[in-house]
Amino acid sequence: MGQAHLDAAATAVPPPKIRSIGSEAEAKALAGWLALPGRRWPVVVVTVPAGQEEPFADPEKIKEDVGDLAEVVVMPTGDISWAFSIAMPQMTQVYGGAGRVYPVDHHWVSKPSRSRLRFAYSPQDRARITEHLINDALEAALTAGLLESRSAPGARVRRGEVLGVIGSRAVVTLDDAALATVWEELTLPGVPLDRLLVKGQSVTGSHDPVSMRLDLRQELRGILAADAAVAVTRAYRTGDVVLADVAAVTDESVTVRLLPGLPVEVPREAVTSNPRDSLTGLFTIGEVIACRLVGADPPVLRLDDVDDEETPKPAPSLLPGGPPWLRLSEPEPPRPPALDQPRAPVLAPRTPAVPAPGPAGTLATGQVGAPAPGQVGAPAPGQVGVPAPGPVGTFSAGPEATPATGPLATPSRLPSPLDLARRSGAVAPKPQAGSKPSAPAAGPDGVSDQLRIRLAQLDNELAAERATRKALADELAGLRARAADLEDELDRARQIIEGLQTRYRSADLKRQQAAAKLRSLQGRAEPVDESTLFLDPEEQFRYEVLREWAQRVPAAEKAGKPLAAYRLAPGFLESITQVEGASRAKVVSVVVEVLTDQAKHIAGRDLHQLRAGEAGSPYVRRAADGATCWRVALQRESAAARRLHYWRTPDGYEFSRVVLHDDFRP
Repeated sequence: MGQAHLDAAATAVPPPKIRSIGSEAEAKALAGWLALPGRRWPVVVVTVPAGQEEPFADPEKIKEDVGDLAEVVVMPTGDISWAFSIAMPQMTQVYGGAGRVYPVDHHWVSKPSRSRLRFAYSPQDRARITEHLINDALEAALTAGLLESRSAPGARVRRGEVLGVIGSRAVVTLDDAALATVWEELTLPGVPLDRLLVKGQSVTGSHDPVSMRLDLRQELRGILAADAAVAVTRAYRTGDVVLADVAAVTDESVTVRLLPGLPVEVPREAVTSNPRDSLTGLFTIGEVIACRLVGADPPVLRLDDVDDEETPKPAPSLLPGGPPWLRLSEPEPPRPPALDQPRAPVLAPRTPAVPAPGPAGTLATGQVGAPAPGQVGAPAPGQVGVPAPGPVGTFSAGPEATPATGPLATPSRLPSPLDLARRSGAVAPKPQAGSKPSAPAAGPDGVSDQLRIRLAQLDNELAAERATRKALADELAGLRARAADLEDELDRARQIIEGLQTRYRSADLKRQQAAAKLRSLQGRAEPVDESTLFLDPEEQFRYEVLREWAQRVPAAEKAGKPLAAYRLAPGFLESITQVEGASRAKVVSVVVEVLTDQAKHIAGRDLHQLRAGEAGSPYVRRAADGATCWRVALQRESAAARRLHYWRTPDGYEFSRVVLHDDFRP
């Protein structure tokens, strides 16, 4: 098999047929082939479980769907799979009915999760494991660039409309009413198809008339870093709450993606202020989270400044006319175990009863036995039961068994059914050495009684072996069912953990906000009327601004967020009282946000430069000193929402007026 693969590798095309591993030498050659530098295609290895003739997966279906993009290999479980496992790196083996796709690159050697092990426990899992292996193989082929190097003959650009998305497939009606399919694995690995396409969407792509697949990759947006940065600038403004998916997590940072081609690293201090928090325990790879965009070029994000009440901006679409590529998902309720596919109970190991011999040459009736050779349940020649394990390195062989010692000690022999029968007294012991055997008595048919007894003993042994084999087969079926149940429980546990992670992050954010508010209230246990501490209204206002800044900005941040120089325009203080509905405390709070340059980071402030008229008009600028006029929101989503106008001067700020929403005078 090794030389055949080396010859095929030169063609860069996988073998057209399914390969079967029939010997330990071929298994070792397969392991060498998987580790071979320069291998040009992914390899799908499907295993046949012990005691079965066919694998639980469907290798023919896999080969039909992957075509010349991957190789499909079938390997039995037993000595052959053991030889394969010994030759493979740790945690990269496959056996026992499972399947695995080995990508072209060799990252899976050091990170086995790059080659996911797909389990199957019974023929009921056939469709599931087959679909998983097809998806993994196509994704590996796309990552390896095999689709770019193999353009389908006769492929041409076609247009169509999406009829619907079903799982990892989308059905498209082409412009000539023909049908085509879009495959998730061959579009953008890791992004579900329902985040790319929606019913009724118009699409354009390369259509393969043979496979009927429609390739939309040329239409994807946000895949390259430069394009993604431009798309983010167009879709969001500084201060917006946006969506991102988690790409990587370490103890010091979280890397998220605003678009597939735009990863952003968020440092720990922008995630949590709790030194006991473990970032790897707070986030799950692929999870969609809400962030605040505090810088656009390059993007800068914070995760500790998002309230539950804030609605994130819709994420950009990756295809023209498509849905947002990210959306927050509600935690799914735990799924109950499937009722339409009952699992076999796990049977406790048991030692089969050994039938005692009846009259010479017969088996006693009413005893536990097994089918006769040729009947259903009869073992194949040469097959025997599997011994039940005892302590490490030993097998239980009865009271007189001697435990094995040393790491390479040979296990003691499992007692045969004949041994058990002898111990129970069902079979007479052999004569002692040196004793003179009596002459065998011959029956009417010329067969001695001693031979009849021996035949009965052999029949008993055969019946016991059959019973042992059936008991072990029942136990194996039960263990497979239990393994399937445990895998379902693991999936549900992961869903619960993701939900708890989200709830914890939300609760911790509220804790941080409450702690900050508590710090601002410390030292003010007794309420004091501070509204008339100064006779001069401007001195009173400046005192309130300084107090708000001192209480709001932590001591460690004051040096980085100083109050900028400012003055009050004539009529500014009067406008606060004349325009009803905006409290003085709110005006003071927003003034501090402006003077510390924080208003631009808060989405609710809607900070923007004032124009002289409708959209597209020039910005308002004061001729005397070149100052520009700005407008910041005091209120949102209320009738006649109040706004604050101020001038940005060469040497600081000048606060002009508090106005209603429709008042655009500087």
